[in-house]
Amino acid sequence: MASRRFSASALLVAAALLAGCEDTGGLSSGGFRNDYLVARQALETGNYAVAIRGYARLVEVGGPLEPRLRLDYAHSLLRGGRFAEAEAEATALLASATEAIRGSALAVRGTARHELARAALESGAAGPEAVTALSGAVADLAAFVQGFASLDAAGMMAARLAMARSDLQGLGG
Repeated sequence: MASRRFSASALLVAAALLAGCEDTGGLSSGGFRNDYLVARQALETGNYAVAIRGYARLVEVGGPLEPRLRLDYAHSLLRGGRFAEAEAEATALLASATEAIRGSALAVRGTARHELARAALESGAAGPEAVTALSGAVADLAAFVQGFASLDAAGMMAARLAMARSDLQGLGG
């Protein structure tokens, strides 16, 4: 989902930065670059537990890639079904995000909020908490669709926005 929305140029920049990283004995015997590639592969192949652990460790290393690592970490949390943590991580990232990261962080947070609301609705909790989560999801997803449409070539976030709006209307919001 969100991993497909990153522009090719953003991925090329990340790859170039990684290629310039020295293997300084990073997090495993393979160094930073290997650890990143393991985490990225885990995210792309659906091994979210490994991706979450890998990105959590990489975020600790930080450096110039920290915003991108945090975004990938938030995305791993989202894909791993840890929606509240993904929302919190994306919110923290948005506080200091550059424009290049902002759109994707909005998509992650909006999706996490929508999933939190859907879980609340499925459990019969259609109260103010669900309305707040849905309202937040709609705001985030609308901001994403409005400001970062080029990152949504397949229209997945626009479709999720429509679903979140429909869910919110169903609650009278």
